[in-house]
Amino acid sequence: MAFVLTYDTLTASVQDYLERNDATLVAEIPLFIMLGERRVARDLKILGLKNAITDALVEGSSVFQKPTRWLNDSSFNIGTGTSFNTRLFLEQRAYEWCRTYWPDPTQIGTPKYYASDYNYYFWFLVPTPDRAYPYEVLYYETPQLIDPTTSSNFLTENAPEVLLYATLLETASYLKDDERVPVWTDYYNKARQNIGDEDMKRIYDAYSKRGG
Repeated sequence: MAFVLTYDTLTASVQDYLERNDATLVAEIPLFIMLGERRVARDLKILGLKNAITDALVEGSSVFQKPTRWLNDSSFNIGTGTSFNTRLFLEQRAYEWCRTYWPDPTQIGTPKYYASDYNYYFWFLVPTPDRAYPYEVLYYETPQLIDPTTSSNFLTENAPEVLLYATLLETASYLKDDERVPVWTDYYNKARQNIGDEDMKRIYDAYSKRGG
């Protein structure tokens, strides 16, 4: 049977690579895994970590909530026109720029810009929507983190080597093992680059087929 990375096998692999299974270290492995997953999510911008949400804006409200596990944006568009069938991509700007552009939020219109830095949990739109425009946001997210009850996720299934080396990299600072930091960093970066190259090829192939 082929090896499958799960929460349990990753925990065991960390012990094997470090050649340690003392209780103190084992107790910290869940932390290393969590930090490794978050590192990968920040560093690896691939299709598997991209998601989309669709809904409708609220007329008269310039602030609306980001989805759970949001990391950063890819694109933001709204449906405009009589039947909302014409898509308009909003341009991202800093919150201060948006406030300067549209200083009176009680004035309404068709949104043109949005700020992702309003805060971590909400987006900010200008002009304030004058209709309940349908929207579609593509964004990168942190995958559902693995634990004893959630044994696998996108990373364990599609980028196991990246997650393994990211987790081992997190162990090095805890163990104060300075000699291993560049080793795990190199392995992690190479694995991440390979996954990124595969993803870019997938996108390139899709464009090529569309062009053909």
